[in-house]
Amino acid sequence: MCGIAGIINFKENEKNSASLIAMTKSLKHRGPDDEGYLLFSKNMLHYFGDDSRDKITSHIKTTDNQNFNVGFGFRQLKIIDLSSNSHQPLTDVTGKFSIIFNGELYNYLEIKEELKKLGHSFFSNSDTEVILNSYKEWGAKALEKFNGMFAFAILNSIDNTVFIARDRMGIKPLYFYKNNTHFVFGSSVQSIIKSNLYTPEINWEGLWQNFRFTTAQRPNTVFQDIIALEPAHYLSINLKNGGFTKKRYWEIPTQIQDFSLTEKQSIQLIEESLYKAVTYCLTADVEVGAFLSGGIDSSLIAVLASKTNPNIKTLTLGFKEFTYLDEVSQAKETAEKHHLNHIIKYANVTDSFTNLNQGVMAYEEPYFHIPANLMLAKMASENKTTVVLSGLGGDELFGGYDVFKKISLWEQLKNNQKLVNLLPDIHKKIVKGKLIANCKTIGEYYSHYYTSFFDYEINELFINNSFSTTSTIDQLYTNNATFTDTFEAISYFNLKSYISNHQMRALDATTMAYGIEGRFPFLDHTFIENAFKIPTKFKIKNNTQKYILKEIAKKYITKNTLQMSKKGLTLPLKSWVENDLKEFVFDTIQQLKNRKMFNNIAINTILKSKNETKIWQLVSTELWLQNFIDKK
Repeated sequence: MCGIAGIINFKENEKNSASLIAMTKSLKHRGPDDEGYLLFSKNMLHYFGDDSRDKITSHIKTTDNQNFNVGFGFRQLKIIDLSSNSHQPLTDVTGKFSIIFNGELYNYLEIKEELKKLGHSFFSNSDTEVILNSYKEWGAKALEKFNGMFAFAILNSIDNTVFIARDRMGIKPLYFYKNNTHFVFGSSVQSIIKSNLYTPEINWEGLWQNFRFTTAQRPNTVFQDIIALEPAHYLSINLKNGGFTKKRYWEIPTQIQDFSLTEKQSIQLIEESLYKAVTYCLTADVEVGAFLSGGIDSSLIAVLASKTNPNIKTLTLGFKEFTYLDEVSQAKETAEKHHLNHIIKYANVTDSFTNLNQGVMAYEEPYFHIPANLMLAKMASENKTTVVLSGLGGDELFGGYDVFKKISLWEQLKNNQKLVNLLPDIHKKIVKGKLIANCKTIGEYYSHYYTSFFDYEINELFINNSFSTTSTIDQLYTNNATFTDTFEAISYFNLKSYISNHQMRALDATTMAYGIEGRFPFLDHTFIENAFKIPTKFKIKNNTQKYILKEIAKKYITKNTLQMSKKGLTLPLKSWVENDLKEFVFDTIQQLKNRKMFNNIAINTILKSKNETKIWQLVSTELWLQNFIDKK
């Protein structure tokens, strides 16, 4: 929806409003429709920016350097309440509380009615004002009432605190940097860098994790001293002494499988709760569309959305040359069956290469692939679809990945060395049998499958830094959780690590790069809670993965679509690396070698392996260094 930025000064007479302006302007792509500022010392002073439609008090200029304790900056993508009444930063009727809010609160109308009965009045139709009044009424407990995606900051001038919170699944980002004089936060790392109150440096542990898991594991980032606020957490910052507390307000539920549920009851529960989540995600005063692949997850979302929003625009990325990636025919069948307004765009290397630097800047971390989602986001923008629904989350909740299929094998191997020795050599290569057998915990087993490089490979590559990620997943995410079975544990780690760290960061970054808001019905927290109630036997049955979703999908999609083998949204990286982008790859990696930051012998070994994802990891690392570290 938007971009937020803020500076808290712990010293008096700090003059850095120019820093706040620079931070906010760096977020224009996230909020192209409006711009606003608030500076607080003794009073809350509102300002408008160059792109603001609301002449609130006076204009804030880059030449201004005013004293303030708290500064808020805001860029808005208008989605709910398109009037000037929803302009942010938004201050309540008492003048004592102000908010900047990125995201959407889907159940805001329900909460608004509850607040009205408690005596609250409203001057806008926005969900922003509902969040602010909810905080005034219930404090941090208000977070438990919210259904949506959000990152927001509230200035409480009565208690001299700033309250910052992030949604349960971490759909909307929030980064911060703190030293003795400042607390700086924003929707992107770039915004913090633009403040000039922070100088970007490499966090080698974060970069190691990036190579291992495709992204640094939150709260870690690849930037030294930049912290990501974890999903389902809030911060309360004391403006007087700079102290702050951080607390979790929600956890993914485990050990709640309801074994009394029959298959029929399970199907009904999932279908009804998914339909409700989709309906929530259609809440908007602008056009809502949907990404549509040939898979059952996005197909289900699009079809259910069409029940409320007939003729909804659906967007599909196709591949004419690379038919093994193409899902256009299946997507067409779904669109034709339900009379969807279907739009197809075919991927090509020229578009991907042209937007390559934009992808690097959007991701803010090295990445082992060229992001296909960036092309989909551009497609949505070209078709004037401001909000798009995505099927992300179905595989993680219902066992769509290979890691789920190999659970029984790992459970047999980990305590039976004789069985490991009996595995044929070819089978060991396919499932990495001995390595799987060496995984003693579920977290280690999960890490084994969700890795780009193993620790020993990164150790050979990194010259002066060495870390171990063997226990990273267990240490960061288990939180004393216990699991009904291994399937449940893998699903839990999928949501914690792969969804919240990798997928959500990537999708928010790519969609917002074009001022597009992505929404994710499968990640509705109530839907997640219901999914964890379903017994595992209905998620994988008779070797059929995502069994329960497929049973639901039988009513809505064609047999051809239902039976399509899993492809996933990806680009033909191997072909491009070895052909169209061959010279670019060679030149970029040569630049990386010239830095003497990595072991060039190890780099040559990776090049000889012809492993396209490892090669591209090196390419994107060099591009990341150029764009973020070199330009500091």
